Amino acid sequence: MTGRGPGDDARTAATSWLLAATLIPTASAVLACVDPRLRHWFLIPVTVCGVLIGVDAFEWLLRRRDVFDPQAILGLFGVHFYYLAPVLHVLVDYWPALLHPSASGWRSALGAMALLNMAGLAVYRLVLSLPGRGPRRSAPRLDPARYQSVALVAVVIGVLAFGVEVVLLGGPGGFLTAMTQDREAFAGLGWLLLISESFPLLLFCLVLVRWRQLLRRRVDLVLLLLVGLVAVQFLVGGLRGSRSAVLWPLVLGLVLVHLLVRPISRKAFVASAAAVVMFVYAYGLYKGAGVEVVDIAKGTRTVEEVSAETGRDLPTVLLADLGRADVQALLLDRQRAGAAGWSYGSTYVAAPLLLVPGSVGAEQVRSKSAVGTDVLYGPGVYDSGLRSQRVFGVTGEAILNFGPAGGLLSFVFLGLFLRFATRYYAQARRRDALAAKLLCLPLCAITVILVTADLDNILAFYLGEALPLALVVLCAIARRSRPAVGHRQYRQSVPNALLVSNHLK
Repeated sequence: MTGRGPGDDARTAATSWLLAATLIPTASAVLACVDPRLRHWFLIPVTVCGVLIGVDAFEWLLRRRDVFDPQAILGLFGVHFYYLAPVLHVLVDYWPALLHPSASGWRSALGAMALLNMAGLAVYRLVLSLPGRGPRRSAPRLDPARYQSVALVAVVIGVLAFGVEVVLLGGPGGFLTAMTQDREAFAGLGWLLLISESFPLLLFCLVLVRWRQLLRRRVDLVLLLLVGLVAVQFLVGGLRGSRSAVLWPLVLGLVLVHLLVRPISRKAFVASAAAVVMFVYAYGLYKGAGVEVVDIAKGTRTVEEVSAETGRDLPTVLLADLGRADVQALLLDRQRAGAAGWSYGSTYVAAPLLLVPGSVGAEQVRSKSAVGTDVLYGPGVYDSGLRSQRVFGVTGEAILNFGPAGGLLSFVFLGLFLRFATRYYAQARRRDALAAKLLCLPLCAITVILVTADLDNILAFYLGEALPLALVVLCAIARRSRPAVGHRQYRQSVPNALLVSNHLK
């Protein structure tokens, strides 16, 4: 079987560009013909953004990239984030409550942000196109026996931490009450929660590594393990209203199944993505209504009634949970109108301090909540007691700190990170790269988290999901022993033919 040559790659890339540059503008033109609200200049830069990021989505569809390739994942999600979300905001007339842009209106605000995104995505593509090295040929070698021992110890520690958490909350009854009705009871338990919520994923990875040969033949057992992972994660963290405590371990588990056990097809990936969207929607209902959400199952209330009461509907999932077009447009609009200044990096300094209780200087540094509240609602509003919990995304937080120039630079960071993530993922796809397979798991999820989350959210993800697994893997990496000097000299002095003949005996 012949491999792909440079000419094949160039033709495939040209096909991807052709499809993106044809289909996405055609979709915009059709939508503009259907809805007159889209006949506005903002649609032009939004469409260009769709083309620039959509190329990688078509690369995925043409099977030029692996199912969980980080650059392809960002391309697929980016079509929604940079293109569909701004269009949907206008189509469904969905905007944040009590917030309004300047006199130019929402479409002009979205258009200005789209111009910035367009320039940023052009920079992003330039960074990706820079020449670089291929995946490393040598990788850290994992000692399977040591990994299983270390992982088992980590799982036991996590289970014990969960037991301590239950005891501190008054036993199983008190734990369930705190989870569903009194979530303030978890204040001050941050590090204990981090340890206790890590054991389901660690146990899942341990089982996959230990019995991967059996699981390659038994798809039913793999599905059972994934269901078990979701169920246990829901118990230890999800009941508290944290969707990420369930969602991201499941995503990491799917990636590990794909790399270690058996490939996940593109159809299964699309079905999983649709299931994730429905999970975020259903979990939003639970987060807003609490245990009253069971009234839907009882038939005493409808999904529409609960959605209306909690404000958790499908547009909220697609445009608020999975998009940042409106809030980023507002930030840029406030600064362009002179109604807001820059925070000069204070949110980046505050993010790690907030994760450490009692940090020296945490009160003196203005956090994302403080800066964001004053920018969105007016100077001094934060000091009056109002607290905004909005998430701005990597570009939004950069604008918050350093204005449009910061937003543009965020795409340089995004491109550099994707270069590293894609290269490491290629290394992890090698059959014997067990350590790389485990360490690359967060890289596939962080590509989506980066564009939607702020630094504090990113750090929380790495501390909660990536750090425990990384520590286990690093403790289990086999140490390479250097050959003795005499042995090395002996090998250098013996003819190659003799060494080969001795090896064949």
